[in-house]
Amino acid sequence: MQNRSFSFITFAGVLILAIACSGDNPAGPGAPSQINSSSASLNSAIKSDIASAAGNAIASNLESLVANEAAAVGSFAVFAPVSAPAFDGETPSSTPPSNPPAQQPNCTAGNQPGIFLCVKEPGPGDHLKCTYSDEQKLYICVKQEEPAPTTPPAGEPTPPASNPPPTPAPAPDHPESCSFNAVALVYGCVKSEAGQSVVKSYQFLDASGQPMEKFIKGTTESIHYLVKTDGSEAKDNNTSVSHSLRDVTVSGFLGPNRIWNGFGSSADTNSHKEDLSTRMYTGLSVDTLKAVTFVDERATHPYPLSGVAVRVVDYTAVSTGKQVETTTVHKRVVVTFNGTADVPISLGDYNCVLHLDTHKVDGCK
Repeated sequence: MQNRSFSFITFAGVLILAIACSGDNPAGPGAPSQINSSSASLNSAIKSDIASAAGNAIASNLESLVANEAAAVGSFAVFAPVSAPAFDGETPSSTPPSNPPAQQPNCTAGNQPGIFLCVKEPGPGDHLKCTYSDEQKLYICVKQEEPAPTTPPAGEPTPPASNPPPTPAPAPDHPESCSFNAVALVYGCVKSEAGQSVVKSYQFLDASGQPMEKFIKGTTESIHYLVKTDGSEAKDNNTSVSHSLRDVTVSGFLGPNRIWNGFGSSADTNSHKEDLSTRMYTGLSVDTLKAVTFVDERATHPYPLSGVAVRVVDYTAVSTGKQVETTTVHKRVVVTFNGTADVPISLGDYNCVLHLDTHKVDGCK
């Protein structure tokens, strides 16, 4: 791809080094899928753990990618284009004008909830945080949480208990902040929420693979993403920490389907508690998406029609408690999409069902 920013090239290089020329297997081409364990019961438990962790990761990644696509296509009009680093791990910023208008503005709602486009800077009573766009000559404003009501002075009536003041909805930890590199034609966004932070760069491409300034229906054919995610999760008896890099492309915007292809790598730590034992997995994984195809109309077809997601893990598993053992794990996990929420997930001869709606894995045999 021509005219791509240096950050795109650097990021792709990091992924290539992480995968180390091994296809989608960090253990190398043709590496055996094995679990070096003398215990049949531990062997089965490890397989179940790997299937559950991989299934949850694949389902979560897919949801994140779909959300990124929707945000990119629907939100480009409200970004404040500035010349800023597209993918350097720092929050993009923009420069306000030296003499911003002081009068009350006329604002219109943007195409994201809580986003407004304003001709003049809003006053403090509007609870909007604004950034000025020199290119668009507009203020890009985000709705902020309103301050809690103060206690009225003594002697003033208080609202009756039956009619309390409305409670504002909680604001996200850090709303997504985006910028535009006008030279490289690359958008950069940073977002933090409970347990996860995401830094992404993306670029719109036409049918010949040339970068575009923005998404144009009927002209844009694909979107190329570079995504860095750091996250942690604790659920039931499982905890996980993951640091991942992704290089993926969604194409098909000139047709009825959206097709995802790409690869990535992760450094993972997963812990599973069961009865009197705890199993800790530490190591690397490589992820590949191969022609994962969605229908554009997601309301009636929310799950991929076809395609596969592959997650290859190279872990060290340490079991403590009732059963003490250290085990090396090399496994290739394959999810085959079929248009429903319940899809097969396999680890060689070990097969389960992944529920994309709940991220649960069961029915293993």
